[in-house]
Amino acid sequence: MVGKLFDLLPVAIYVCDPSGLIIYYNSHAAGLWGRSPSLNDPTDRFCGSYRMYHLDGGLIEHPDCPMGEVLRSGDAVHNREIVVERADGSRGVVLVNIEPFKDRSGNILGAVNCFQDITERKRNETQITALAGEAEHRAKNILATVQATVHLSQSDSPDGLKKAIDGRINALAKVHALFVKSRWAGAELSSIARQELAPYLHDGEPRARIDGPHVVLGPNTAQAAAVILHELSTNAAKYGSLSVAKGKVEVAWSHALSGQVILRWTESGGPPAEKPTREGFGTSVINRMIRELKGEMHHDWRPEGLLCRIVLQV
Repeated sequence: MVGKLFDLLPVAIYVCDPSGLIIYYNSHAAGLWGRSPSLNDPTDRFCGSYRMYHLDGGLIEHPDCPMGEVLRSGDAVHNREIVVERADGSRGVVLVNIEPFKDRSGNILGAVNCFQDITERKRNETQITALAGEAEHRAKNILATVQATVHLSQSDSPDGLKKAIDGRINALAKVHALFVKSRWAGAELSSIARQELAPYLHDGEPRARIDGPHVVLGPNTAQAAAVILHELSTNAAKYGSLSVAKGKVEVAWSHALSGQVILRWTESGGPPAEKPTREGFGTSVINRMIRELKGEMHHDWRPEGLLCRIVLQV
């Protein structure tokens, strides 16, 4: 009757006598052990699992397991986490709670162990910790970029400054939306390019052309690509080919033999490209990101329009 009652409980239970012999266990215990040991068998003492380990991977000999501790000391063990290994090599994490039985004189008569499988919970905790660390890293990266954007942005008026900062932060926000869709694996280069050149990709006579193979950029590289394309398109709209009705831009990329991506920004149909007399914010941010990624950037100020060649590490 007691055995059937214990089998109804949602936890694994087993009982040992003072010497560590297993005198009872329920079906949940057998399931977690992966075996059904014989009762009162001296070859199975203290626990029915094949092997046990600490969470750091250290082996626990059966006499030194939590049940052995309780039978020697008479002190209960509460909420101890250990790893149990089955004969087939599979492992799980269990949460152990053990209470000793004592007579009126305090002599130990045995102990009962109630333990439960928390493998999935520990796996989720590990994933959450990893995600939290990744989120912290990303947040610091984003804040550093936003801080640089605000600090280095310049304009002749408050409204102009606000517009410049807003555009650059919006470029970061859009690429991070792509990260969410990919679970932070990165972003596809054509998606980044389409987002930044969307106003010039209308049906009829598009003023922008995008061409290149499928390339997924890691988060850092994708973020840099988004800001670079934003700055290039902004400058083209102010001073370059996109500042006139018939001007056009082509964004194309290819793989290099070294595994890098070579991105080309080509303007045509606009005013002649002129090398600026001083480095603006956009160029300084682009150059900083390129250096951090160990990439390269080359400008060709042509009469027919700017040609920019960017080498990115994938």
